[in-house]
Amino acid sequence: MRKNTETMLCIAFMELLGKCPFPKITIQKIAEQCGVNRQTFYYYFDNIYDLMKKAFEYKLIHESHMYDEPSWESAMRRFLIWMKENRLIIKNILSNVESKYLRQAIYPIIYKGMTNEYRPNRIVYVEEGQMGEFIRHFMAIGITQYVLEWAESDFKESVDEVIHKLFTILKKVYQAR
Repeated sequence: MRKNTETMLCIAFMELLGKCPFPKITIQKIAEQCGVNRQTFYYYFDNIYDLMKKAFEYKLIHESHMYDEPSWESAMRRFLIWMKENRLIIKNILSNVESKYLRQAIYPIIYKGMTNEYRPNRIVYVEEGQMGEFIRHFMAIGITQYVLEWAESDFKESVDEVIHKLFTILKKVYQAR
């Protein structure tokens, strides 16, 4: 039941985000849409930004199926296509919320996609240990920022152009090692 309520709150938030500006979305509205009270919301989330992070991850993972892909390149392609298809939600967040909150929602998705366990046929293979962790973290931060700038530019470059640029950099970084 716990996971079901948490999921319902995530879905309700994303639905509201597609219909109205972020500042108009209240915890009360989210709770009412799910048929629960405000206290239930706070049982699962600290605040609306905590919900946003979880809802974004839930929606993205379930809709894009990016972690089902065999390579980092194809996973990122799915992720970027999802963002472009959901441009109203992304633009709503970007225009009404500090970008750090969207960055906090996107970064773990990109970082997780770069870990060895999710990419058996990967170009992004980083050795374990402190240096490997640093490189993966550094690259995920850069990719996250680039993706946010791409969204802020109203997705001017094609998904394939973005993938090509990112993949070229990743190949250079990891082949140089």
